[in-house]
Amino acid sequence: MRIVVNDIAASTGGAMTVLRDFYRCVCENDTENEWIFLLGDRYFEETDNVKILPLPEIKKSGVKKLLFDFVTGRKFIAALKPDVVFSMQNIITFGLKVPQATYIHQSIPFQNVKKFSFLKVSECKLAAIQHLIGAIIKRSAQKCDRVIVQTQWMKEAVCRQCRLPSERVSVVMPQVKPFGAVPEAKYDATTFFFPTSFGIYKNNAAVFAVSEQLEQKGLDFTVTLTLPEEQSRGQVTCVGRLPYEEVVARYHTSTLLFPSYIETFGYPLAEARQAGAIVLAADTAFSREVLAGYENAYFFDPFQPQELAELMERVITGEIVKQDVPVSQTVQQDSWLEVMDIVRRTV
Repeated sequence: MRIVVNDIAASTGGAMTVLRDFYRCVCENDTENEWIFLLGDRYFEETDNVKILPLPEIKKSGVKKLLFDFVTGRKFIAALKPDVVFSMQNIITFGLKVPQATYIHQSIPFQNVKKFSFLKVSECKLAAIQHLIGAIIKRSAQKCDRVIVQTQWMKEAVCRQCRLPSERVSVVMPQVKPFGAVPEAKYDATTFFFPTSFGIYKNNAAVFAVSEQLEQKGLDFTVTLTLPEEQSRGQVTCVGRLPYEEVVARYHTSTLLFPSYIETFGYPLAEARQAGAIVLAADTAFSREVLAGYENAYFFDPFQPQELAELMERVITGEIVKQDVPVSQTVQQDSWLEVMDIVRRTV
C-alpha cells in the first residue's frame, strides 16, 4: 500500500512535534507499506519505505498553500498514485479521487467559549482562523472519509457542526509518556508554574492581574511563566522556553496554573496530572475531559480572574493541600499506532 502524508504546513512548535512523533512511529513500526511525506523542507531522513518530498515553495506562501489544497495539489498527489492520503494539517486536498483521512487538531473553529472579532487588531488573525479557515476545515471534514481528533469534546463538536455520523470520526487521545526517574524535589505551595506562549486565549493577562492582587495582599509566592524574560514583573518571573526535563521538574515542585480557555487537548494538564501536581485550570470542556476524576484538580471561570485568585490564595495558605494520588508509570501503547491503523483502514 502507498500512503501519502501531507503536512507541508508544519515547521515549528506543536505541529512539528506531532509530525515528528508520527514519522518516528511509522519508521519504527511499518516496513511493509510505502509512506511518502509531503513536507515544507527535508526535516527527516528517508528509509527504505519512507520517502520525503520537500515542497518549500508552497510552504513560503499561505496563498500557494491554499492553491495546493484546492487546485494544484490534486494533480501532484494523484501522480504519486497513492492508495490513501492522510492530511495532518486539518484540511484535505480537494478534488482527489482516492480515500482521504485528516487529523484535526485546530480547535478554534469548533469551540464556543470565545467569538473573535475582525474589528479588533489583537483578534483579527484568530477571527480569520475561527471564521474563514474554520469554514474550510469544516468543509474538508465533510468531504473526507475519516476524521481523527484528540478528544471526545472535539469529536462531538466536529460531528455536530459538520453534520457527520459518529462512525466517521475517531478519537485518539495523545499519549503522555511516563517521566521515568525525576530528581528528588520538594513541593512548594507558594510556587506556581504556567508553561505558556503568546496568544489571547492563553489568558496570560489574567495571571499577571491575579498575581498583582495577591501581591498587594502581602502574600509570599512566585509565579513562573515561559514567556520572554523581559515580560517579568512583580512576583511573576518569565524564564523563556525551558527544556522538557526542566518543565517536568517544575510539575513536581509547583502548582500548575492553566488559565488557557482554548485548546484541543492541553498537554500540560495531562503531564501535571501524571506528576501528581495540584492543577488550577480554566473550566472548559477540554480541561474537564483531561482531568476527569483527578483529585488534585480545581476549576475556575477563565473570564473571572477573582476565582483564580481565590484558588491560589487557598493553595498558598494551605487550605488546598496536595493529595497523594496513584500515578501510573506503565508504558502504554503508542497512540500513533492507532492513528496509523485508522489511516491504513481508510482504503
